[in-house]
Amino acid sequence: MIMKFAIILIFVTVSLSNVVSSRAQVLSELRENSQHELKLFAYNFVHETSDQSLDQRRFHGLTTIETRTGAEVGEQSYINLEFLTYLHSMEDSHKKTLHPLERDNQYTAVIAPRVLNVVYEADDFDFTVGLDFVDFGFAELHNSVSNYGRYNSSHPIHSYDLGVPLINYRRYVDDDTLAYTLMPIDMNSILPQKSNRWKAASDGAYSSLPNGSSVSDLRMQPLAIEPKNARHLLVYDAVRSGYDFYVFGAIGPSPFAVVRQKGAAYEKYTPWSWQLGGGVTKIFGPHKGYADVMHQITAHQQDDNFVRSTVGGVLKNSSWVRKLGANELALTAEYAREEKTRAQSGRSDLLFSSRNSRTGLNTLFARVELDFDNDWKIFTSTSHNLKDSDHGEMFGLRYSANDSLEFFGFGSWFDGRDSTSFGAQRANDTYELGLRWTL
Repeated sequence: MIMKFAIILIFVTVSLSNVVSSRAQVLSELRENSQHELKLFAYNFVHETSDQSLDQRRFHGLTTIETRTGAEVGEQSYINLEFLTYLHSMEDSHKKTLHPLERDNQYTAVIAPRVLNVVYEADDFDFTVGLDFVDFGFAELHNSVSNYGRYNSSHPIHSYDLGVPLINYRRYVDDDTLAYTLMPIDMNSILPQKSNRWKAASDGAYSSLPNGSSVSDLRMQPLAIEPKNARHLLVYDAVRSGYDFYVFGAIGPSPFAVVRQKGAAYEKYTPWSWQLGGGVTKIFGPHKGYADVMHQITAHQQDDNFVRSTVGGVLKNSSWVRKLGANELALTAEYAREEKTRAQSGRSDLLFSSRNSRTGLNTLFARVELDFDNDWKIFTSTSHNLKDSDHGEMFGLRYSANDSLEFFGFGSWFDGRDSTSFGAQRANDTYELGLRWTL
């Protein structure tokens, strides 16, 4: 409904050439403003998989092209377009070439819109209709508060944000902003399917269903397009001298799914919930610290009530590292934690809470980047779940040939018990080579 309205609005606006600008001018501006980022990845699994239902090949390739453009269609109006071209050699990654607005699609489209919207901009407010990202919070490695976005994680190491159908009104008050977002249409994120080897993470955290099947085999159906299924988000962003903060509130179907039995079938279900939270960040010279926190309450005890938070910061040093011949060392460290304030109801039809699908329950995240010069960079990162002792690491280097072309190589490793998120990926240690070319 809202997407059809957005598309109609775009084409009607572009077509009114005698009122705003000619169609030819708009198309010319879209071409002139277009930017393309090509990424090529070639990766090899270190281990063979023992699961015969999964793709047995160890060598794979991934090609992505991110295309961005925009154009004015009047003195105060413009359109934004972003498309993702995605080609993955893994089995069961694709079904069709184009999935523009299919809400229940489970597979990656070769070409799909990420952003498709019309913006009206006035002096003290702007209004957006269409497909756009939903993202807020200060954390850089793990976001505990912004959970209403969509993503393509067919290859989870190379995940891409996807736009959400929305209507957004943003009001400017001096340096502050108050934004209301209505999300009336539910759309699926893209996760590894069937024989995709990366699907292991979806299986590991859950025990089997009573009939012996896997939770990851349950298809997540988008909610019906009804007023009661719309999500509402209100965010107030404030800028102050030396620090920034925000507060937010949200109501609607939970972004976290529970597993329940309905009749003789099993399903993933998103119960009604309320969220309230906020965050603050402060700059200390080249360094900064930040914190995000939110509390979710779920109706009728259909899920846990819980508090999620992330505390962290970024430290940069360019003095003593120069003795090593480097330009700058940057360390980003975060601690994410969740506390359950009320357990899910013990009703017989509620099989699993959403806990196993929520990340950052008691986790340390860290990333180190060492810039030797304008050409070479070494980077490493780790995620360590303190409760279950499962973890993942990455180490690599990047070479910049010029401002538009980079080459890089890195390895990724996972460890832990089979029943943990990282442990379920133990067979998926990889080595990768790739490039990024901006056109």
